Amino acid sequence: MKKIVLLGLINLSTLGFAQKIYTKISDSKINQERLQVAQNFINQYLDKCKNKDYTEFKDFIISKKIEKEVNEGREKACLGTENVKILGLNSVYIQNYSKDYDPVELFVYDISDEKYPTHKYISTWVYHDKNVIGGLWISEEKPIYKKKKKS
Repeated sequence: MKKIVLLGLINLSTLGFAQKIYTKISDSKINQERLQVAQNFINQYLDKCKNKDYTEFKDFIISKKIEKEVNEGREKACLGTENVKILGLNSVYIQNYSKDYDPVELFVYDISDEKYPTHKYISTWVYHDKNVIGGLWISEEKPIYKKKKKS
């Protein structure tokens, strides 16, 4: 009995530390329209940063949650993105918690960055409803796991 309880606790702790909040979408099921929106947004964002063009995005619907940051805080956010080169699509995920009522897909691209070689990915979130852009993130890891709380 003790072995069963111990085995159960080990399984629970393993599952608790590896909580993914996204499920990978197979390549054959990727929505090409949202893929194109994500790719165009990332390319335009990086081009605007390289050209120091901080005007608003007119070709995309930006989520109200991030609209101010994207349009007004871009000068600061663009620092260090001059050497970012997109290498290609890495993977696409759907958020588990919102897929039934407000589905959002995460598009992850591989990048190279001479200034910050630890940066490996650029990611953007696109909502199914009207292909709204929900965020942009440059990171060392894919943003698909729950963040661990720091004590």
